[in-house]
Amino acid sequence: MPDDEFGAELIEQVVTLRAYARRLAGSAADADDLLQDTMLRCWTARASFTPGTSLIAWGRTIMRNRFLTGRRRARFQADMPGDAIDRMLSVTENQENVVDLRDVGWALTELAPDQREAVLLAGEGVSMGDAADRLGIPEGTFKSRVARGRTRLRLLTEEPGTPLFSDRPTLEQPTPDRVRMEPPRPKRDWTGVMIG
Repeated sequence: MPDDEFGAELIEQVVTLRAYARRLAGSAADADDLLQDTMLRCWTARASFTPGTSLIAWGRTIMRNRFLTGRRRARFQADMPGDAIDRMLSVTENQENVVDLRDVGWALTELAPDQREAVLLAGEGVSMGDAADRLGIPEGTFKSRVARGRTRLRLLTEEPGTPLFSDRPTLEQPTPDRVRMEPPRPKRDWTGVMIG
């Protein structure tokens, strides 16, 4: 069917489609929006219309499907009064928080294992007594590990240049004698050993 002939037949059906839209939508404004959307969809899909079939039935099917799709989407939307937008909480950017979280994750790996366990348990909200029982240590030792671990975390995340090798939180650089070194292994005597 040529476009001008299809357009003329579609315009002839506007009155019938408007009445159907009012029955579906309920209000005149919503019905006008639905009619306009349906007319645009009919025109866009004109190549799929089969000549000789009922144009009004085809248009009503498109209108009904558009209406039902809109209803489904409306379930996930809420009507809000205009002043409610002003009262909504705003969301600030969180890029710095992501960087801070990455830094804390790195700093946790730099803690001694006993301090890391204590800090993570305290961060989960476990009580001092329960956390000490889980680790099998006295409560005072747990508190001490948490305090030292938090101090070390703070230094690692806030103070650039904090040494990584020291056992105590300090800003001095480690000296070679403070770095733990393994004693050299004795050489093995392989004389007389047969392989194979």
